[in-house]
Amino acid sequence: MVSIVYSERFLEHETDCGHPESPERLQAILDYLEKTSFFKRYDIEVVAPEKIDEKTLELVHLLAYIQQLKLLSSKERTLSSDNPFNKNTFEIASLACAAAFTAAKKSIEANSFSFALVRPPGHHAGKAFFQGFCYLNNIAYAVRRIQKEKQLKKALIVDFDLHHGNGTQDIFYSDDSVYYLSLHQDPSFTFPFHSGFEEENNFHIKNIPLGEGTGDRNYLELFKKAVSEAVEEFKPEIIGVSAGFDIYFADAAVGSRLEIRETKTFEEIGKIIRESAEKNNCPVFGVLEGGYYLRKLGENFSSLLTGFL
Repeated sequence: MVSIVYSERFLEHETDCGHPESPERLQAILDYLEKTSFFKRYDIEVVAPEKIDEKTLELVHLLAYIQQLKLLSSKERTLSSDNPFNKNTFEIASLACAAAFTAAKKSIEANSFSFALVRPPGHHAGKAFFQGFCYLNNIAYAVRRIQKEKQLKKALIVDFDLHHGNGTQDIFYSDDSVYYLSLHQDPSFTFPFHSGFEEENNFHIKNIPLGEGTGDRNYLELFKKAVSEAVEEFKPEIIGVSAGFDIYFADAAVGSRLEIRETKTFEEIGKIIRESAEKNNCPVFGVLEGGYYLRKLGENFSSLLTGFL
């Protein structure tokens, strides 16, 4: 049974008017799944995030940084172009981490794919910094905590968001128990600009910058090769997927210059990860990152899930 970890509280995270990272993102996904009877057609359960001890956030973030987030969230409103704060920002960001961990745990215990449908996203949040709509690093928290609780020696994170997960790389750069694989638009002309180049690679960090105009076929060829090699060589005991739907060509609001035009591509992404994982008897979970073109977000999301079924 596939599990989707979700809470309506994720809709409460407020951003500025016109901000791409809006509650409408999750609503667009949920509306599409309901309209197409997706849950009825497949064996899918929706589960709530389990509560977490705030102290466990220190597995991936510095205590001083966590205290800074709490302070900023204690104010009535703190404006920022990318990362606005409200009184519930820290609470809901923590809940997103909880959901990601719940998904990781479900994937192992139920031996099936699980997905954390969350906001705010997380892969731009580092040990001691927030940016790019992210406050706490959901997938890093889930991976680190599941490693600790299940005594897993190796984990793989596959990140296919349009933008490099500089926060995830920051957290795990010196930790060779986690392999971080990221395919993203060339940071020479895309946020975060300073991170995600091949020169940063080592044996457990692999960045694959994509040139302007990269299309569906070329993308899938690169993706399949990179995922297959990472799984076969590193032999992870769990795979976490940072799922960014902003690689879709119409997501121009956040700078997409790729030519990913086929919704089917997301299904193929799911299949590639699932097949590689199955060959190595490795559980998989996913966490929502980017994706802001609301007209296609629900369809692209359901396509990815279909690839894991």
